[in-house]
Amino acid sequence: MDNNKIIFSILDYYQNINIDFDVYIIADAQTKTCKYMPERIIHANEDEFFSRTEFAEIMSAIFNCFGFAKVFYSEIEFIQYTLAHNIDKSECIVYNFSRDGRVNGKKSLIPAFCDLMDIRYTGSDAFVISLLRNKYIYTKFLEQNGISVPKSLLYRTTSDFSLLLSEFKNQYVIVKNKCESASIGMTHENIFELKNDSVQYLDKLLTIMHTNSVLVQEYIDGIECEIFVLQYKGNYYALDPVQILFKNEMNIIDTDTSNSYNYDFRVINSPVKSLIQETAKKIAELLEIKDYARFDFRIKNGIPYLFDIAGTPYTIYHSSIAYLFTQYYHIAYEAIYKIIVACMLSNYDFKIKHKMCIVNQITSDLEKRT
Repeated sequence: MDNNKIIFSILDYYQNINIDFDVYIIADAQTKTCKYMPERIIHANEDEFFSRTEFAEIMSAIFNCFGFAKVFYSEIEFIQYTLAHNIDKSECIVYNFSRDGRVNGKKSLIPAFCDLMDIRYTGSDAFVISLLRNKYIYTKFLEQNGISVPKSLLYRTTSDFSLLLSEFKNQYVIVKNKCESASIGMTHENIFELKNDSVQYLDKLLTIMHTNSVLVQEYIDGIECEIFVLQYKGNYYALDPVQILFKNEMNIIDTDTSNSYNYDFRVINSPVKSLIQETAKKIAELLEIKDYARFDFRIKNGIPYLFDIAGTPYTIYHSSIAYLFTQYYHIAYEAIYKIIVACMLSNYDFKIKHKMCIVNQITSDLEKRT
């Protein structure tokens, strides 16, 4: 099924849904999110929270889709409300934008809580969303399963340097936070040629990036693109890949570029397009993504190298996803949120039907034996 057909098929599914349910929105927003117990809880960098303008874009679209929604500006606020009120779980859904916290567990609190309380929610479960935070682990896992990824090693102390040198000597590398978004803490200083005397420079980066472990990858100087993958009725569909058009000399989305939106988009229609789509679908299947995710690639010599995954990607106006829907598919911006909710509900229905098929098969087998 081509992309236009699957998108309109999902939208048709949405139109036939009874949307008379409560929609709970969980979103961390700058200046609005209360950072509970900062002496005990390490909160996320506010650069990752929605600005007032970004949140207004999203909420206007969601209100347009559902008519009304209750907004929670922190994970704790939602959990406290749910525990204090006898909500009808069959008559509500959670649209999860939450992204507070650090390292692997970031973004996993709401999925874990919703699964515990049997509440339907958008996005992957706690295990998958945590796996997607750790670039080193999922990169090595995908590499073992035939996915092209950059060569990657961890650097923690000077004892790791000899291994780095044997792998990357006189090559350009890029140093990233292991468990944070790719742009967090990124500057031109994170890309350099690894040499015999680079150990002090790496130690300096550890200090600057406020971490005890960084991911060192080969730097792939090629076209960068992002591809949106949907899971609908249990099946995966990779939409058209969108190239990032950089306006800086580094050709990466560093912290400043990300915060200022200093980049544009265009859809890739070259022969490598189908390979990117098939690769993205395979990754989604391997990692058991639920509902949706965005996969980021660098393309060199016709080979797409997966270097980052966004389990709950930004869908603000200035995003590759919004560009794809509004500028390329010529669909209204709010259709993004209809499609994600439709995918989520279809996957819950698929899961229930799949369980019923198993139960019926077991029952049938038992009846035959007796």
